[in-house]
Amino acid sequence: MSQATLAIHELPLRTECACGKDTCSGEVVALETPYATEIYFRCAPTLVEGDMDFEQQVRRFYGCLPRCLDHAGGNMSHVVLERAFFEDFAEDMGTFQTVRTEAYEDAGVASGDFPATTYIQQPPCRRSQKIELHIYAIVPKPGRSVSIQTFQDESTQTTAKLVEIAGYKHLYIADINGLSGDAENPGSFREQSDRMFANCAQLLQQHGITFPKVVRTWCYMVDIDNTYAEFNLSRNAFFAVHGVNRLPASTGIEARLYPLQALCGMDLYAILNPDGAGIEIMKTPTLNEAPEYGSAFSRGMMIDLPDKKVLHISGTASVDEKGDTVHLDDPRKQIERMLLNVQELLKPHGATLKDLTQAATFLKHAEYLELYESILQEWGIRTVPNTLVEAGVCRPDLLCEMEAVAVLPKRGGNGKPAPAAK
Repeated sequence: MSQATLAIHELPLRTECACGKDTCSGEVVALETPYATEIYFRCAPTLVEGDMDFEQQVRRFYGCLPRCLDHAGGNMSHVVLERAFFEDFAEDMGTFQTVRTEAYEDAGVASGDFPATTYIQQPPCRRSQKIELHIYAIVPKPGRSVSIQTFQDESTQTTAKLVEIAGYKHLYIADINGLSGDAENPGSFREQSDRMFANCAQLLQQHGITFPKVVRTWCYMVDIDNTYAEFNLSRNAFFAVHGVNRLPASTGIEARLYPLQALCGMDLYAILNPDGAGIEIMKTPTLNEAPEYGSAFSRGMMIDLPDKKVLHISGTASVDEKGDTVHLDDPRKQIERMLLNVQELLKPHGATLKDLTQAATFLKHAEYLELYESILQEWGIRTVPNTLVEAGVCRPDLLCEMEAVAVLPKRGGNGKPAPAAK
C-alpha cells in the first residue's frame, strides 16, 4: 500500500486512500474511535496482465499487510477477519495456505489466533488477478479496554472471533458449512443447508446466545439459480423454530466453497449483549421488504454503539419498491439503481455512500468491470475498499449486487455502558 497510510493514528476520524503502486488496485479506510483504530483493507495484487503468478500475488499481499498495520501502530495479531476471493480453489488453495501460514507465523501469531477467514471461489473481475482479499483489523488504543479472543471448533472446522469494545461483545464466525462428515455422502443441497443452520445454532450456544442475537449473515451457495428457493425454505423453517423475528441483514450470492463438496456456506455476526445498543432495521421507499417475496432478511441493520454507528447494508440489486427487477438487460441502469438503493438505505441514518468503509460488488459478467468503475468515479466513491468479483446473483435477470458497511465514528465514546452478556 502507499505511503498515504503512514501515521493513520494521527489522522482525523476517517481517512481513505488508494494503493500507490502502479501494478496494484486496492484501498484502505481507517477509522479513529475513542477505543481503537479500525482498518478496512482491500487488496488486488496486480493490474498488469501476466505480471505475477498466484504465489507471487499472495506473497505481495502478505508482504504489504504487516507494513500497513505497522503504520497504524498495529501488527498481524490485530487482523480479525479475512475474506479471500479465489479464481480457482483446486489450483491455488494449497499455495495460499502455505503463504498465509508463513506470514502469520513469521509475525509471531500462533495458529490458534489466526483470523477468522472465509474462502470463496468468485473470480476477480480483473482477469490479471487470481485472488482478491479484504481484511478487517482492530488496533486497540493504549489504556483502552479492547479484547480479541479466538475460538476454534473442531466439529465444524470453524474459527470465531469475539471482540469486546466499549463493553459490547461482538461475535464473528466464518466459513460455516453443512457437510455431513462423510466424504462419500456429503448430502444434498437441502440437507447441507439444514445442517448449516443447525451448526450455526450449536456454535452460538457455545457463547450463550441464540440466533435472534444475530444481526448480519453472509450466505453462499452453488448454482444459485437452482438452489436459492431451497435455501429460502431451509432458512424460513429454521427461523420459525428458533423464533427469529427481527430478521438479520443478509447477502445471498453464488459461490464455490471450500471444501469443494460444500454446496452452501455462511458467515455470521452477532452481538452477545445487545441491550443498550440502538439496533434498527434499515428501510427505504425505493425497496420493498424481502420477506414479501419469500426471503427472510432485512434490507439493512443499523447498530448505534458508544464509539460508532455501524450500518450493515444487505446484498442490494436493481430492485424497485414493488420487489421487481428493473432495467432488464441494461447493465448501466442496473448498476445505477443498485447504487441508488444503497444510497437511500443510508440516508435516514445520516450517512452517504462516502461513509462506506467496505463493500463487495458481484457482477454477473466480468465484462461490466470497466463500466462499473467509471460509474463509481461518477458517484465519487472510487476509493472505498470495494471487492469486485464475478458471481451469479439471486435472480437470473439481475446483473449486479452490492453489499456494504458504513461506519460513522464518534468522538467522545461516553455512551451508556454495555450490560453484561447473558
